[in-house]
Amino acid sequence: MTELILYLGKRLEYFRISKMILSLVLFSLLLFEKTRYLFIQSVADAYIAVTSFVALTLIIFYSLEKKKFNIQKFIENNRRFEIFICAFLGVIPGCGGAIMVMSLYTRGVVSFSSVLATLISTMGDAAFLLLASNPKAAMIILPITLLVGILTGYLSQPISYKIAPSIIKKNIEKLNLPLNKIPNLFYKIWLSCIIPAVFLGFVNAFNLNYEFLFLQIDLITLFAFFGGISCLFMWVFNPLTDIQMASINENSLRKTVDTTCFVTVWVITAFACFEIINLMTNGNMFNYLLFLGPFVPLAAILIGFIPGCGPQIMITSMYISGQIPLSAQLGNSISNDGDALFPALAISPKVAILATLYSAIPAIIVAYLWYYFV
Repeated sequence: MTELILYLGKRLEYFRISKMILSLVLFSLLLFEKTRYLFIQSVADAYIAVTSFVALTLIIFYSLEKKKFNIQKFIENNRRFEIFICAFLGVIPGCGGAIMVMSLYTRGVVSFSSVLATLISTMGDAAFLLLASNPKAAMIILPITLLVGILTGYLSQPISYKIAPSIIKKNIEKLNLPLNKIPNLFYKIWLSCIIPAVFLGFVNAFNLNYEFLFLQIDLITLFAFFGGISCLFMWVFNPLTDIQMASINENSLRKTVDTTCFVTVWVITAFACFEIINLMTNGNMFNYLLFLGPFVPLAAILIGFIPGCGPQIMITSMYISGQIPLSAQLGNSISNDGDALFPALAISPKVAILATLYSAIPAIIVAYLWYYFV
């Protein structure tokens, strides 16, 4: 026990330093004219498109547990359907369900096969765009990703424990972890802002215009930017690491906010990186796909490995506009993990990477079967 406490102490110090470095790097983008707008837009987009839905999903689970429906106990009492339940959580648009499964994995509740089924089923925020722009295609793609996730999960069961043994439950609650001293007032203010954020999230998800200008200032972007920055500050001043937040079996609104904030920070990082790379390539990052012919599905699958929803939304946009075939969209939908990959990497990097790599196998099979035979 003493060794574990010392180890956690070292990890906490390393994590505090990492938090500060990442925060400084992100805020440094405000210093340069070319990156200032990209950073502001990345923070605002992350808050509206991701934070709102992650918070909504976690609050729903929190409310269900308050009404005596505990998803952890439900899975433990229905082990035969564990993979199906996790895959269903994954296919829910957004990444809240997938984050919930990763949290359950760190507590030793679900297996690697369930994580694999979840991440294969997950399409992230690109699912909202697809549902809004081409619901008929969504009714084909989402059931296929769910079915492929379930089948892959069950097929991987015999070897899943050799690939990535399930995490053994640890009594983390009994350790003297650092106390989170952020006042409850900040949590109440944060939660009150989530109500309009969820509304804006649905408006954005269905591709509707939500600009609201006052003195040439977009008040919605301003609201979303400060909402995203609040997530960053609450993450920085929370003394717990991301994996400790995910591992502690506590059902509270504070934990809901803390989990959402750490997810938001990694999504902001992903969005900012994507926008900077896109800027450096003059917006031509995906144009070369059009010249790959039969390799287009493979390229879309490889792009699915990129963390975050930005690249996946771009692929979905190309499919909706008729630039790539349905086979490529299917392959990308199966291989991509949306915004769930970043928090998954923070919670359990080995499992996240392995699940992402193994998802390429069903993605290639399904994409090319569709490409050549449908």
